[in-house]
Amino acid sequence: MYDQLEKLIRLQGLDTEVARLGQKLGEIEPQIEETRIHLAAAERALEEGKALVETTRKQRRAAEKELEAQVDKRRKFQEQQSKVKTNKEYQALMHELEALKGEETAAEDRILALMEVQAEAERVLPALTAEVAREKAEFQEKEKVLRVVETQLRGELGAAERAREGVVDSLEPATLQTYQRVQKLRGSAVAEARDEFCLGCRTKLPPQQFMEAMSNSKLKACPHCHRILFYVRPESGPVPAASAGAAEAPAEAGPTA
Repeated sequence: MYDQLEKLIRLQGLDTEVARLGQKLGEIEPQIEETRIHLAAAERALEEGKALVETTRKQRRAAEKELEAQVDKRRKFQEQQSKVKTNKEYQALMHELEALKGEETAAEDRILALMEVQAEAERVLPALTAEVAREKAEFQEKEKVLRVVETQLRGELGAAERAREGVVDSLEPATLQTYQRVQKLRGSAVAEARDEFCLGCRTKLPPQQFMEAMSNSKLKACPHCHRILFYVRPESGPVPAASAGAAEAPAEAGPTA
């Protein structure tokens, strides 16, 4: 096989590997962030639960003080009963006492309601605390595992990028420019020719061009998609990685040469 063609096949395989590893690396932080969001939600729920307990406790204390003030006020009005001289004054006093009793009842009901809210908030605090501990442990474990994976991926990516640089440096400038131009246009620059078809664009090749591609002796482009063609002889074993990716590409219409 022509040396430059063989290197282009290798380059496309490395480009595919670099892209795959880059995508895997890009998935690490979102996975960590998703777990962090769950932890933050659990912590927020716990803080809200604690805040509710404290708020209802303050409101209950305020309501109890208000009730004490209303009771004292009512007692003072009751003490005035012996000093009332007219029926009109007595009726006014009774009316005021009834109003104060109603306010006392409302204050007592409010205190009871606040006590129920506070009790319920205190009841769920242990579960909220346990949920935070569980989410924190899960976050720490998942981050630990993913950071190990991240380190491995970065190592593999670095190795693939170094190998790619070596291949690029060994290519003739014109060959590299052709590869880069077609790759930018099509997403892949090299495709297998098989059974008189370009597996990059799934288009039938003219017999003469297919025969030229079969020789693997020079760079031959598909007249439809302009990918650089190579041929794998049946006795050569498995199809190289670059051709496997090209074979999965969907049919496409390309400009004619």
